[in-house]
Amino acid sequence: MEFLPFSMPDATVIWGIFLRGLGLMYFIATAQLFHQVLPLAGSRGISPLKPRLAQISRDYPSWRKWLYFPTIFHLYCSDTFLQAVILTGSVSALLVIIGGPYAAFFLFVSWFIYISLDLVFAFSYPWDCVLLEAGFLGLFLPALHYLPDPAAVTLPHPAVAWLFRLLVFRLIFGFGKLKFWKSNPRDTGYFRAFMANIPLPTYLGWFSYQLPKWCFQAMLAFAFVVEIIVPFFIFSHSELRIVAAVSIITLMIGIQAVSNFGFFNAVTIVICIPLFDIHSSIFDLHLTDLYSSPGNIITSAIAVILLTGGFLNFFFNSWCTSTWLHWPSALFIRSGFLTGILSFYRAIFRFRITHSYGVFPPKSAPPIKLVPVIEGTRDGIHWEAYEYRFMNTHETTPPRFVAPFHPRWDHAIFYESFGVNDSNFMWSVIGSGNPYSFLHASCIEEVLENILQGNPETSKLFRSVPFSPSEPPLRVRVNLYRFQPTSFKERRATGKWWTKRFAETHLPERRLNPGLWQMRRSQPELFHWDAVYWRRRSPRMKAMMNIGATASSAEVFKTASEGLIFDTEYLWNEFLPLFHSREKNWAELPALSELLKARYTFKEIQALEILWNRLAIMLGEKLQPYFLGVKTPKLEIKKYFHFGLFIHHIIGKGREAFEFALENPAEASVFLKDFSLEKAFFHTAIFWFDMLVYQARKIRWGQRSQPAEPPSEVIPGFADLLPFLGQQFTEIGEENWPAIHKDERNGEWKVYEVNEQGKVWSGSVEKV
Repeated sequence: MEFLPFSMPDATVIWGIFLRGLGLMYFIATAQLFHQVLPLAGSRGISPLKPRLAQISRDYPSWRKWLYFPTIFHLYCSDTFLQAVILTGSVSALLVIIGGPYAAFFLFVSWFIYISLDLVFAFSYPWDCVLLEAGFLGLFLPALHYLPDPAAVTLPHPAVAWLFRLLVFRLIFGFGKLKFWKSNPRDTGYFRAFMANIPLPTYLGWFSYQLPKWCFQAMLAFAFVVEIIVPFFIFSHSELRIVAAVSIITLMIGIQAVSNFGFFNAVTIVICIPLFDIHSSIFDLHLTDLYSSPGNIITSAIAVILLTGGFLNFFFNSWCTSTWLHWPSALFIRSGFLTGILSFYRAIFRFRITHSYGVFPPKSAPPIKLVPVIEGTRDGIHWEAYEYRFMNTHETTPPRFVAPFHPRWDHAIFYESFGVNDSNFMWSVIGSGNPYSFLHASCIEEVLENILQGNPETSKLFRSVPFSPSEPPLRVRVNLYRFQPTSFKERRATGKWWTKRFAETHLPERRLNPGLWQMRRSQPELFHWDAVYWRRRSPRMKAMMNIGATASSAEVFKTASEGLIFDTEYLWNEFLPLFHSREKNWAELPALSELLKARYTFKEIQALEILWNRLAIMLGEKLQPYFLGVKTPKLEIKKYFHFGLFIHHIIGKGREAFEFALENPAEASVFLKDFSLEKAFFHTAIFWFDMLVYQARKIRWGQRSQPAEPPSEVIPGFADLLPFLGQQFTEIGEENWPAIHKDERNGEWKVYEVNEQGKVWSGSVEKV
């Protein structure tokens, strides 16, 4: 260390401080959930945990529920127990900080409790992922001395130390590879737009938006160096490793100053601590270290698992870290070796031991922050807003310093504005990977229902509530608003931090709907079509698939009708004729939806959807060998979601077509003659009309603000329908979007408003 003007502490001290830092992060991450868990997942919360656990136990009995949904709450689930478990995890994390020979045990308790809470909170943010991954790897670190001695008892296994360095590399370079792929080095608009789009900005973030162009160029250059070049210093056996640590920590401090991304910056700083041990190297590993003791054998095996998993995840980003292993495109893989590896990681994924990293896209979005604001009324005239605790609600909502506290409801609202929620058909690409999270109603709709019921638990989600629980609003709605930072001059003159303008109808006004809970429940027949691996894991669904592959049509019809209020005869003779003549005309879908709502309750419509999907699942099992090319002639369909639409297309033709395809699967290609994705998706839209209207509005804004490239062949197939769906339902709901223009040379945006006289004037953003 001759180049350093100071001496570094002993390596055992560095690793001891690191493990205690990891304990601190588990304490911060877990303790803050104590007051959030009941409003979100308690018995009167947005998404109560107990009914979900009961459904999981029915669909995945015995050991399956523990493997696929690992959580201590399978043993017992009550509001008191939820908070007691969180308290236990917090205390265990503190005991890791204190140290001693049982520090690893207490870290295991903290890690397993956090894994258990994954089912409750859907830990899909990068900071949750890196904490879970580091926590698992931390189980293989040596014991600690008790405080005040900060050191570890000994140095870690060389492979474990190297995997921690690899984790830092994967995290930082993962963000860089996504951010700078196909980016413009002169893109000054990237970070300016970022400052406006931050979910929960600080005052410094709001202030930074006003900076001149050269500042954003400097930010972009610094981020490029730290996220693309510096990560390779991590693997050097020299002081360059310290340069990497200091550079990354500096970047994290800068991000912390302008934004509130939970405990992301704090946990990243903590996992950089091992980089100050510049002596350790993977080359310190000797062959005997791999098998000299049972402990070493286990550690070496785990190291191989983590290394392989990290390599596989490296090619993806945070958006799909929880989903890509379940993409049905894996069905096409012919290599038994690769199929086996993917099956292994698919089976253990819910333990969250390895992840993909990278969030921000290479192209900036317009500097417009979208926020869905909940409003209630008792008289139908005066609408009053429910004020979020930290998210923008009013023009006067100030930026705040919140992190490392992570207000999960406020942060989720940011993604709700883009339609990234429980009802998104992009579930198989973006989401938590939990098949039960694909629902007919999003969590914000459950919040609206609780507000209408006067649920006091829901009131805890907000800073201020305009109606008391004893006199709740009679109607509620959600409007989407556009927020843009004001200028210094506007701020001094008006006291406003933001300009606020109506953007679109997010959710139309509604009254109390006691049956909404049915829309917030799921079962394997209602899973997203791409959730093929999840259906196969359920014994009941596997048995149904076997019937579809081998039984006669009479047996298939009998199985499809079991336990339902409708049978297949009703489907063929009563339900299908209602829309048989309209299947090519999406313009008639709104009228058809009203007809179905007038004739059926939601429970009845859901029973018909289950019946329809059972038929689709069983016929799909019969035709799948031809779709995959295992049998000939091969069905010329590119993606599994398209294959599902093809199955729906056949069912939509009626009983004779279904029986023909089931009994003559080799001749099913005859139905491809008049098959199209748009026409076949009509049958799904019948059951999902309201949510597709909602999603269509989100797609339209996305197409204007972030023109998408054609999806690759491995991306699940719903993405191919986005351009078409964005053109539908343009007359339903209000939309008020500005004119926007992006200079492709530097990424700078101009935003123009249209006033009441129809004249175009430049908004505050135009000054950029």
